[in-house]
Amino acid sequence: MLFIAIADVASAQNTSQVFGRVTDGSGGVLPGATVTLSSSALLEPRVAVTSETGTYEFSGLPIGTYTVKFELTGFQTLVREGLQLQGGFNAQVNGELSVGGLEENVVVTGMNPIVDIRSTTQGTRFNVQELQAIPSTRDVFQVLTQTPGITSDRQNVGGTHNGQQIGMFSRGAANGQGRWFVDGVDRNDIANGRPFVVDFNSVEEVQVSTGGADVTMQTPGVFVNVVTKSGSDAFRGATWFFRTDRALGSTNVTDDLRRAGANSGNPLVHTNDYGGQFGGAIKRGRAWFWATYGMQNVRLGVLNYYKPDAGCAAVQANPLAYSFSDVIDCLNINKQDVPALGSKFNLRPFAGNLVTVANSFGQRVETIRGADDLHPTFETTNKMTFMKLSDSTYDLGPRYWNTGIWDPSWKFSDQHTFSDRWLADVSFGHHCWCDSIVPQTDELRLVQPMLELTTGTWGRSWSDSSIMLVTNNTVDMATTYFLPGQWGGDHSLKAGFKYGHFGEVYDRSYSGHAQAVFNSQRPLPIFSTPFTARVIRDYITPAFLDQNSVYLQDTYSRKRFTAILGVRWDRQVDNVAAISVRAHAFQGQPTIDGTLFNLFPAIDVPTVRAGVVWNTVAPRLGLTYDLTGDARNVIKGSYAIYFDQRSAGQLSKALNPTGSARIDLGWSDLNGDSVVQVNEINQSLIRSVTGFDPANPAGLVSANRVDPNVTAPRTNEIVVGFGKEMAGDFGFNVSYVWRRYDNFIWNDTIGISSSDYSAVQFTPPSSACPSGARCETVTYDVPNVTLPSAYTVTNRPDFRHVYNGLELVVRKRSSRGWMLNASYSYNTTIEHYDSAAAYEDPTNIVRLNGFQYAPSAGIGGGGGSNLAGIPVNAKWVAKLNGSYRLPYEVNVAATADVRQGYPFAQGVNIASRPNRAPAIAVLLDALGEQRFPDFATMDLRLERAFRVRGMKVLPSFDMFNVFNANTVMGRRTNQNAANANSIFGILAPRIARIGMMVNF
Repeated sequence: MLFIAIADVASAQNTSQVFGRVTDGSGGVLPGATVTLSSSALLEPRVAVTSETGTYEFSGLPIGTYTVKFELTGFQTLVREGLQLQGGFNAQVNGELSVGGLEENVVVTGMNPIVDIRSTTQGTRFNVQELQAIPSTRDVFQVLTQTPGITSDRQNVGGTHNGQQIGMFSRGAANGQGRWFVDGVDRNDIANGRPFVVDFNSVEEVQVSTGGADVTMQTPGVFVNVVTKSGSDAFRGATWFFRTDRALGSTNVTDDLRRAGANSGNPLVHTNDYGGQFGGAIKRGRAWFWATYGMQNVRLGVLNYYKPDAGCAAVQANPLAYSFSDVIDCLNINKQDVPALGSKFNLRPFAGNLVTVANSFGQRVETIRGADDLHPTFETTNKMTFMKLSDSTYDLGPRYWNTGIWDPSWKFSDQHTFSDRWLADVSFGHHCWCDSIVPQTDELRLVQPMLELTTGTWGRSWSDSSIMLVTNNTVDMATTYFLPGQWGGDHSLKAGFKYGHFGEVYDRSYSGHAQAVFNSQRPLPIFSTPFTARVIRDYITPAFLDQNSVYLQDTYSRKRFTAILGVRWDRQVDNVAAISVRAHAFQGQPTIDGTLFNLFPAIDVPTVRAGVVWNTVAPRLGLTYDLTGDARNVIKGSYAIYFDQRSAGQLSKALNPTGSARIDLGWSDLNGDSVVQVNEINQSLIRSVTGFDPANPAGLVSANRVDPNVTAPRTNEIVVGFGKEMAGDFGFNVSYVWRRYDNFIWNDTIGISSSDYSAVQFTPPSSACPSGARCETVTYDVPNVTLPSAYTVTNRPDFRHVYNGLELVVRKRSSRGWMLNASYSYNTTIEHYDSAAAYEDPTNIVRLNGFQYAPSAGIGGGGGSNLAGIPVNAKWVAKLNGSYRLPYEVNVAATADVRQGYPFAQGVNIASRPNRAPAIAVLLDALGEQRFPDFATMDLRLERAFRVRGMKVLPSFDMFNVFNANTVMGRRTNQNAANANSIFGILAPRIARIGMMVNF
């Protein structure tokens, strides 16, 4: 049996349906009518015959513009033209035939349904016209932030963060449970959320789902599928060049902001975006190709990150004494290059069958990754480079399959249409992230970094070198079948199977064998008070996950009523492969307490398996009712259970003794050089320990445990809403969403509970607190017994998140020269600790229980408006984008984004606690009570089309942050530190881009 390639877990969103009923003038159904669907997006017209109930259905349709023709002897032929299908939309197209001859044609144009009566999935879609029309940074991830209700961990102004995968948060779901696909190929990195690269001009449509999903969706996070272009019988192509430049920009840093730490702002120096694409027929009607290449160069000045020459050293020492222009000229420039290369081949070997082979290579190269005020020198940043096979001691597999030219992605698929009712498909996908993140020079691999706990500042070097190989290999099969006139209605059946093998190989080594950690209280300078020696073991962790999934769904329609009944089953099991880890450089050397360092010997560990298999069954139910029978007034409701996807080795890593392991030991800097030597370490003074048992460091069996009954985290969701289509391609949808997240997984320290802690108070000395800092007396908790390092991976009892949200979405399809998308969302996600069993350390619980859940942005550094460590939570979010075509083919467009400011979580740092308790920041307010200023920004675009000798020439002008807002996006939260409340991120200033695209 042959299957088609469009389906996998993304199938429902990737392809569309056209369905409907054929009647006569009196409303009587007409069985036996011929319905023909044609489009340039189809290889050949699709033909169906209406059932006994007068119904028909076409499934698995690609994005495009369609014509539907209805024919029946004794009736006039009805032709409905201009049906624009977006991915995942189910368009109801009914035909009412009048008595007459077949040769008499009735042509109707411009019919485009707004409300999908066969789906309860919520989200949005951006087609190629919208992607090109609205102002954007020409980066797929930035466009996604226009989705209703989504908040992100940074703001991309004019390209400041192009090539970086923006962390997206929606409806209380964790960022790690979002799912990313390109043409249905799984590009998800559950553990790290790292970026993949796709050329912006190769994109045909972007589909985003945020809730109400059918059985093809496993997890509760944001679902994104990027559909790329394909070749056709008509040869076509494009070339482009866009330039954003500081000369077209402004400054937005006031004197007050400079005095508060934003001495330089976040200036974008320039971006270049250029490339070309071409596609057409290899053999008309039989074989086609598409190829694309794009490159983006981003040059970004980093706030408070200065060049190391003597002149700029004076500027860095006292930036307020110099002009703003002088400060900008002294900034180090972070250079990012983002190349993307792709191709796609389609073959129709026989009628109804399509074979697809697609490949892409993409990468991000960055020179000073992690640069910010906490990594203030070239030596304390790292760089992201191309990965080579020789970079790792682990077998990475064939070069062009895994490490590739750049990060590779492959897709092989076959699709087949058996009849007008039966469609089936199969596909195989492979994707690899192959990253090398290393110090700026090879010499820095031997230089030991130092860390100041009070301010979070690093010195001398960066901490580690990392090779990351993350692979996804998936096989997907799916089928749809239309079964009309059974059990009182029509059934649209869908079934699928997926197998996934996911790998994460990390090869990590640490510079200088240790980290010198300081705890220098004001008014002493940083790096003046030695505190602890942090010794970390190098490691290689080859972790894997195997997953099998099966889903079934029946969309049952009877008159105005539709019920969507589905269920999915997922089986997940992980392991960590056998590996050898070298001994630490300190191993066997004498320490200050007279013992030999013996904490990190060489070990050889066999394959580790947690032995826990997750088998989850997730029901889905959706109901819609068409109040007026014309798909213009529809009530919708849905109920769904989602389960999280494991990351590779998620449970087995806890039992792997070669994983990430570190220990903080007593340190006396005997020679005063601020470098940890082994003879300065006190092995008997353990401040904290992570990832291993210091009592048995050579053990091949970890002291950790995995609860054999641990189960997958779970989300329950209820959505109710109303959708209305009005005249002029205008419509709106209002919905209420409730979610409950529970069954979370945590590491439960063995033998420890919240009753083993006691409260103490601390008042920071005034000398430790700069002007304006809140050095209030705080209460925190300390353990009464020595904390063991061993823990049990299990489900967290009596702990939950509850989300409530109201969302209004207004949409005007692109017609009659204009389009509009607008949304307003009100969201609240409350974190609940229902008993003392829900936590061990009681510190901060009173500030968290019953207050907002706000996950922190996980990707640090990078300058710009990155919000590293800032809790992402906005109770209200409003968004707008639209375009209007003026005379002479002039297009003007705008986007606007307005939201509540994120929480400003000020706290007092407790650097040292007894009994091996780690350092902790004690919150001064309930999370969400103190916030940054509300955020608002607007972008504009102006474009004029010219036609020259069969080519369409499109010069354009874009302006970002039109009103030159300077909203503070991030401040340092530690109040008993020299950098308390200092600004480390503001919105990048207004800047313009000029560009030219030529389509032929």
